[in-house]
Amino acid sequence: MVKARHKGLFLLLLTGVFACKKPSVVETEPPVSPTSGSRTAFTLDSIYLYARQTYLWNDALPDYAAFSPRQFTAGATDLQNFKAALYAISQYKINTLTGFPFEKGVLPGVPKYSFIDLYTGNRGFVASLDKEGNGDDFGLEFASFGEEFYVKLVYPNSPAAMAGIKRGDQVRFVNGTSASSASLLAGLDGTSLTLDLLRQDGLSLIVELQKASYNSDPVLEAQILRVANKAVAYLVYRQFTPLSSSKEGLNKTFTDFAAGGHIETMIIDLRYNHGGYVETARYLANLLATNALNNKVMCSEQYNSLMQEGKAAILKNQLYFDGNGQEVYLNGRRATYADVDFSVTGNTYHFAKAGSLQTLQNLYFLIGNETASASEMLINILKPYFKVKLIGSRSYGKPVGFFGVRIDQYNLYTAGFLIKNAQGNSDYFDGFIPDVLVEDDVTHNFGDQQESCLQAALQDIGQTESGLNSRQASVVKPGNGLRPRVQMLSGNSPSFSGMIKQEMKLIKTE
Repeated sequence: MVKARHKGLFLLLLTGVFACKKPSVVETEPPVSPTSGSRTAFTLDSIYLYARQTYLWNDALPDYAAFSPRQFTAGATDLQNFKAALYAISQYKINTLTGFPFEKGVLPGVPKYSFIDLYTGNRGFVASLDKEGNGDDFGLEFASFGEEFYVKLVYPNSPAAMAGIKRGDQVRFVNGTSASSASLLAGLDGTSLTLDLLRQDGLSLIVELQKASYNSDPVLEAQILRVANKAVAYLVYRQFTPLSSSKEGLNKTFTDFAAGGHIETMIIDLRYNHGGYVETARYLANLLATNALNNKVMCSEQYNSLMQEGKAAILKNQLYFDGNGQEVYLNGRRATYADVDFSVTGNTYHFAKAGSLQTLQNLYFLIGNETASASEMLINILKPYFKVKLIGSRSYGKPVGFFGVRIDQYNLYTAGFLIKNAQGNSDYFDGFIPDVLVEDDVTHNFGDQQESCLQAALQDIGQTESGLNSRQASVVKPGNGLRPRVQMLSGNSPSFSGMIKQEMKLIKTE
């Protein structure tokens, strides 16, 4: 068997040959789905048939007759019916530790991981920031603090950043109207926006913004702090954008850290990091690693047994393209996703030290309910090798990735693979529970040592250096009962959340 590694390939966005023709299925049982029906009926069939072979928990799914995918007709639109079918699929596999489905979501009728939506081309999502870090908006998000509203995030290079807006600025008026959820959402949906802000220094600022296209830097803040006369690196990382566009900036940041002195401890803020490209997360892990970790197992990806054995024949209907959207050929024929190596061995990755920072021993991660997917993966793969402490609130809980299947006009994303660390651990479906519980604090900017999560980390580091009981002493909560708004006010839809592969192995079988 000859393996060919193709770089620049990713799982999230696929194209292929679908229309309404139903794919053939090769399993241990004969096909039982109808060979005639409407376009909608075939799409419902295909949702089930793809899940039967490619869903991570396909072992829990009933046969076609028992599931009866064409029963989902009560919705007002086809898409609602497709979502209902997918939700039913997602609720079969039960997590025995909790007694609930692995995909029990927060919203009724919505799976925690899997989803289906209209195919939107290579961008994949209409969002405030896409998976490449591109925005076409004002470049900021908001959060509530009691009855008050604050700037929660400002994307680098955006109109908001160019106007000097900072995280922690209080919003008093929006287009001349008192700040509220309604006025902010209405303002964000327009093409221009006027904000009356109160800065942290007590000064007022009125800014007029125009929507614009920009590319944002995922590094929101990077500096070296001093704690107990020792250098502590501090990094706020917003999103794992493609390694091709992230590598240079990350290398520069870590070169600066290495030049800043003997650094044994780093604070990494992932509170608003929804995930992104796994290659970038692995590269950041290699920047944090020491030479002693070279060739040690970092992580592995586990697909269902049918896919590991190369028997998910339905994937022959999904044509394979490289990262530039170009066709890939194997021995003169078009490659498909049936040619991908889904074995555990073929999807096990090892450390390969990057950069010159060699002295890290302790890692503090600031986390919250938006910390998900590739950001949780980073934490998990470093736990076996570093002293790791988590500060903030419970993370989202997504140790799975997905790949997209094109069905007619739709992209289907079912949970596709499980991410495990070197110890085989992947059991954080309910999120990581912090060692130190701290409420989020949107009233201070990143790097402000009065910001509650950073303050808690610095106190813990200082007390650890002094030999004190740091866990009991370092719980910090801002006054007035901070209640950050979980639903970010971004106008159209939230920025990308997920785990994307950009580098895969194809197996030449001929």
